[in-house]
Parts: sequence; C-alpha cells; structure tokens
Amino acid sequence: MKEKQLAKMRKNNMKLYPMYRIVGADWIFYYGIEILFLTQVKNISPANIILSGSVYSFCYIIFQLFSMILVEKIGKKKCIVLGQSSKFLAMLIIFYCPNFLWLLVSSAIKSIGDSFKAIAESSLLNASIPNTKKKGDIFSKIDGRGYSKYCYVGATSLLISGFLYSINPYIPIVLCLIANFLAIAISANFVDIEKITDNTENKRTIKEETIGIVKDLKESFKFMLTSKRLKALLLMIGVIWGIIAVYAKYQETLLKELNIPSYYIGFMLAGFQMLVGVFATKSNKFNKKYKNHTLIYIGLMLTLGSIALGIATILNIPFEVQLMIITFVFILRAYAKGLFQVLKNRYTNNFADNKILPKIYSARGITSNLGKGILGLIASAILNITTLPYAMIIMGIICLGMVGVLAIYSKSRLGLKPEEYSKKDISYAGD
Repeated sequence: MKEKQLAKMRKNNMKLYPMYRIVGADWIFYYGIEILFLTQVKNISPANIILSGSVYSFCYIIFQLFSMILVEKIGKKKCIVLGQSSKFLAMLIIFYCPNFLWLLVSSAIKSIGDSFKAIAESSLLNASIPNTKKKGDIFSKIDGRGYSKYCYVGATSLLISGFLYSINPYIPIVLCLIANFLAIAISANFVDIEKITDNTENKRTIKEETIGIVKDLKESFKFMLTSKRLKALLLMIGVIWGIIAVYAKYQETLLKELNIPSYYIGFMLAGFQMLVGVFATKSNKFNKKYKNHTLIYIGLMLTLGSIALGIATILNIPFEVQLMIITFVFILRAYAKGLFQVLKNRYTNNFADNKILPKIYSARGITSNLGKGILGLIASAILNITTLPYAMIIMGIICLGMVGVLAIYSKSRLGLKPEEYSKKDISYAGD
C-alpha cells in the first residue's frame, strides 16, 4: 500500500477519534438522572444499583477472553461498532426495564460492549499514530482532546437531562439512545490500520484462533506478572477506578437524599463533568510535575475528599455549609478523574508495542473491573447495614488504606517513559 494512502487513513482515524469519543465515551444524557430514574421510576434501591455495577464488572471479566478472540479475528474497527451496538441494546433494556432483574441483564450486555471497546479503542488510535519519539504526547493530546470535549458535551447533556427529567423521565433515555446511534455511525468510518497493513492471510479456524489467543494470553499474563512495574500500574488503576465508580453512586445518592431537585442535581453534575473535561487537558502538565507519584496523589484526592464529605454530612452544620463542602469535593473529584482518564492510557501505552498492547488493555480491563466489582460489593453491603454518610466514611477509610499500601508497593515504579523501562519490563516471550 502506498504511503500517501496509509497516511490519509491514519489522519482519518485521528480526526474521527475525538468526534467518536464525544458521543461514544459513555452514556451521555443518562448518568445525570440514573439514580433518580432507577429509584423513582423503576423502584430499584440505591444498594441494588451499586450491586448491579458489581455484576457488570464481573461479567466484564468473564467476557474478556471472548472479546480478545473477536478483536483478533474481525479487527478493532468492527469490535468498536459491535461494542457500541451492544451498549445501544443495553440502554433499550433500561428504557423498558420493569425490575431489578432486567437491570442486571442490561448491565451484562453493557459489559460485553465495554469489553470490546476497552480492548479496541485505544489500541486502534495507538496504531493510527506514526512511531515517533513524541507518540505518547500525540496520543495524550488526541485522546485528551476527545475526552475533554466529551466532558463538555456530557456536561451540557447533564444540565438538559435534569430539566427534561422533570417534564418526562423517559426523554433523557431517548436522547441517550440517539447519541449512542451517532457513535455507531462514526465508528463505522474508522479504518483498521493493522488489518490493512497485515499482508499475511488468516486461514485459521475459530478453534485454532482460540487456542492461539489462549496461548498468547498465557504468555502475556506471564509477562505482566513478572514485570513489577506493569503489575503495580494495573493494581493502582484497578483500585482508583473502583473508588471513582463507587463514590460516583454514593455522591449522586447523597444529592437525592438531601432532596435537591432534579434540575439542580443536573446543574451540579454538569459542572462536575465540565471540570473533568477541563482538567483532562492538564494531564501532561500534572504528570511532568509529579511524575511517578501522579496516580498516588489522584487516589489520595479521591479518598480524602470523600471522607470529608461523609463527616460533613453527619455533623449538625447548616445546609449551606454542607452544600459548599459537597461542591468542593465534587471539584476535587473532577480534577482527579480528569487526570486519571487520560494518564491511565498513556501509562499503559508506555509498556509495549501494538503486538501485546491489546492483551495489556485486556488485563487492565480485568483488573479495573475486579477492583470496581469488589469495592462495589463492599459498598453495597455497607449501605445495606448503615446510613449513607457513615457508609461514605467507612468506604473512604478502606480505600485510603488500599491507596497507602499501593503507594508503598509502587514507589518509583510508575510514570516512566518507554525508553526508561528495562527490557524485562516491556518485552515478553511473544516478541
């Protein structure tokens, strides 16, 4: 293939990727009213909503092998389209969802879509960027720009959905379905660079493909277990993602329990999402300043802020002061989440080339959802036996302890550039 044609295809992907991220990063129009919709319209308890998140995580882990097989067999582009289609179906089920059981079905289907997307999306973008010394910076810039714009659009959608929910709670769900359909249409225009540049014929059967992938996964997981740096990164990402997911549900439930109207909740969550987008663009600057301590500081911001929020809610202080503390914690959580969403991909990409990268993303997906699932089960159990403010404090202490242990374990092991790692940290038997 001519270099000009290949360069045009790369440029096409890099141009479309931020647009795709805007409508495809997650369910816009939905998360601002999720707790309200599921509790008020579908009569599902907050504890069961958190539990459904754990079911999602464990299903995600189960589907990882299947996702890897499909990514290898049909390519990254088709898997992104399939992933977005699965999420469209999952949202349809929530629209008609009559009870908690159907919410679990939706969570399982969404986990299938997200497992495809997690493996295929970032590695497709990474393969679309030419190999240069600044590849990491280019990746962060494109991914950060797309995610930040998603946050701006998401913030606007949160604000709108809060008002529309008060008119009819199903309107935001319909808008979410429309946005998801746009993501499917955009992803259909990606070009799978690796499929095009691969001149070898793939005549292996599904059985042979499965055996080959299982063998490859064994080698790559063996490499991950022997690389102390990669192991530290995956553990840290898993714990931080679990903390973000649990406290997102806790804090949105808190707003509901404080009897704040849906349009005010939408306004607050819109501001939060907007700040996430702003802070996502600051990831390179933050990383240069704090280097290998970056993820530790992100974990501390999330846990300490949430403990403070729980204490402030328990104390008999004026509502206005409580609202100020809630706002401050929201800003702090937005700062941490914005940095994390971009840096987790950059750090992951630093460990290997495109050959093993999908396997590392698969392992990261398993670790992240294992962390989210375990912390979600603990959070749901705690919420079933005590009130929300005490649950936030207890979970905060547990998560703070986990971050502290990981801080000791991962000291001087994270945040390096590809050339700064030793060969054993970035090479594996499949190379």
